[in-house]
Amino acid sequence: MDGFVGEEGEEDPLFRSGNGLYDDEQLEEAIDNSERDSLYSILNLDKQATEDDIHKAYKRLAALLHPDRHLDPANKQAADSSFQRLQHAYEVLSDPQKRIIYDSLGEEGLKTKWEVGPKGKSSAEMRLEFEKLQRKDLEKHVNQLVRAQGELTCTTDARVLLLSTEERIRLGGPRHMTLKQRVDSVNVRQMFLKHSFTTPINPNTSVILTSQLLSRNSVGAGNVLIKLQHRPSSKLQLELGTTALRPRAFSVKATYTPDSDSFVNFETAAKTLASPPRFTVTVGRRVSDRNTASFTLRSGAYALGPWGLSSLEPYSSSTFSLGLVNTSGYSLDLTSGLFGTSLSGDYARTVLAGVRVRVGASFSTQGGLASYVKGTRRVTENTRAELGVELAMNGTMTVKLSVMRLGQKLILPVIVSSSFNPTLALTFTVIPALSVVVANHYIVAPRKRRKITNKIAELRKENSEYILEKRKEAAAASKLLEEHVARKVEEERRKDGLVILEAVYGILEAKDTPGPASEEELTGARWLDITVPLSALISSSQLIVPGGRSKSHILGVYDCAMGENKRLRVRYLFKGREHEVIVADTEALSAPLRAHVVG
Repeated sequence: MDGFVGEEGEEDPLFRSGNGLYDDEQLEEAIDNSERDSLYSILNLDKQATEDDIHKAYKRLAALLHPDRHLDPANKQAADSSFQRLQHAYEVLSDPQKRIIYDSLGEEGLKTKWEVGPKGKSSAEMRLEFEKLQRKDLEKHVNQLVRAQGELTCTTDARVLLLSTEERIRLGGPRHMTLKQRVDSVNVRQMFLKHSFTTPINPNTSVILTSQLLSRNSVGAGNVLIKLQHRPSSKLQLELGTTALRPRAFSVKATYTPDSDSFVNFETAAKTLASPPRFTVTVGRRVSDRNTASFTLRSGAYALGPWGLSSLEPYSSSTFSLGLVNTSGYSLDLTSGLFGTSLSGDYARTVLAGVRVRVGASFSTQGGLASYVKGTRRVTENTRAELGVELAMNGTMTVKLSVMRLGQKLILPVIVSSSFNPTLALTFTVIPALSVVVANHYIVAPRKRRKITNKIAELRKENSEYILEKRKEAAAASKLLEEHVARKVEEERRKDGLVILEAVYGILEAKDTPGPASEEELTGARWLDITVPLSALISSSQLIVPGGRSKSHILGVYDCAMGENKRLRVRYLFKGREHEVIVADTEALSAPLRAHVVG
């Protein structure tokens, strides 16, 4: 089913935010993106800020931080440093060309000379020209970019191997079978091999070559498919396909996305010119924040005047489907036609810190009930493994093991029983699940926790001087703001407005349990009181901190828990009532809100 909603929790972290640790991938991403959007944070603006917003924010902060306003020698150096950071942020973000480069490539991009056309162009025109330069750079290497995908499916029949002696005798089999005879009874029912190469011709056009081989009961067949994908615009994608060998077949596919909430998909394939090609049309739309609905029509055989009249079936084989996908993990599909109706659904949830468990079932008025359960987990950075049990409508039970790595997929379905066997079902579901639980609890989770903890400790040790320097800079900048904040607090108290009582940033659990003195001396505390820096951002009894980036770049704040999952807790008064809110490091903060009222 096509749609825009994904599987929520597909990449759930190994350790939740409550214990203050990222998983391995999140840690690397946090380190890589530690400076992302820092210039916007200095001005406390989001990336959609207008030129007027940037100028106003700079003017307000410059009035507070200008060195000429701080005559005390103790504050002079801090004022110079803070004002230079502010000046740099303003120079970059107020220059449309520099801002485009910074938004795309960060500070590193500003170190490279870009020929982005003459001055006088609008911001939108320069952004398009900059993106054009990036595409040209990609085109230099595009001929070397060949993406390959492969799939090997080997279906085996192991029913005799797993039959009990009583069941084998009941079915007319031999009374005695050695282990070797039982193993030798396992046979390959079907093998399917597919391999494809995607070669970009330019950023909007690609050619896909796919070879397919199928062997079933010692009889084989194969073909080569050629597809041309082209994207005329950001909203439309076209695909034309044909087979290179007999039997000939032609296909056309088009996907149109008029906006981020809607899509239309059209597919058709023709194997003969004796009748019009059958087609499938799917229309989908996000109907709420969490739900995407779709309608699918499959034409079946039809005739256009005399064309196809001789190929018509006695009864129409056209069907329609109604689908619903929810971001919480479930989906439903109702399909109906002249010959019957089927209802299917599934539910997926990430458990055991990374195991994606999916349970599904389908009921048809023609074939009865089918169901499956499977679990998927990342084994290494680029490898995933999946184990599942399927019960077909005819009663056949199949165990399926899949391994996916870097576009290559190995699928091993094993037919284990001709009918539902509770013992085999438990063997291939409950026992693996319990094994994963035990292994995760006693081996995987402790090992990963130690690994991440050691990596964080190493990171903090390597950057100890940098952390101490940033801590001193933040303390000095906070001191510069104290006088201004004192006046602002007094003003807010007089009008019963927004007054921050306490703002704690970092690892909140560490506030009442400080680390050993040696660590404190080396890297500072893992939490920071940012009441003054946050109070300086209050304007007209409102506090707004944009999301999408770390709060460690706010003026007077620093990364006090490098590599860890930080949060911000704010206690404040508004209209004489106490409020409290806790937000994640990259989550937006708006206050006052009625939801923050304590009690």
